[in-house]
Amino acid sequence: MNIQKGDRVTTPNGLGEVIDDQVYNGPFSILSGPKIKIKLDKSGEAKDFGKEDLTLDTKKPTQKEAIDAIDKIKEQLNQIPNIPTREKGELPNHLEYLKEDIQVNDKLKQQLGLTNLDYVDKTLKAVKETNPTATCWNEIESNLKKLQWWSRTK
Repeated sequence: MNIQKGDRVTTPNGLGEVIDDQVYNGPFSILSGPKIKIKLDKSGEAKDFGKEDLTLDTKKPTQKEAIDAIDKIKEQLNQIPNIPTREKGELPNHLEYLKEDIQVNDKLKQQLGLTNLDYVDKTLKAVKETNPTATCWNEIESNLKKLQWWSRTK
């Protein structure tokens, strides 16, 4: 089982997310093996666990899955009735910028990607408030969560 930073796991203490996949605890870590640091969902506390204590729940999204999520959100935008003209033009542009930023391994582009993702997230929340009955919100929110997860673990 290959557990990496960003993966969701089940621990003896509950569910959590891997925040560091190679933690060594002092000189005796040779005997006990490397530990994996998990941020627990319930308490928000970070704890170290051995691989044998963990069960992989969900793998973090790959770069391709993040790009696919962007494309799916762009498709879903057309299903939102009465979306304001400005947002109808701006959202696809910011999603396209985000897609470009995801594909480049550059710190500045990654920061710009986070800014674009933040804009998309806030704008979609505002649009949802004015159009809560659109049938596509579940899929949009699911793909947005995937993008947020991917960016958080990048």
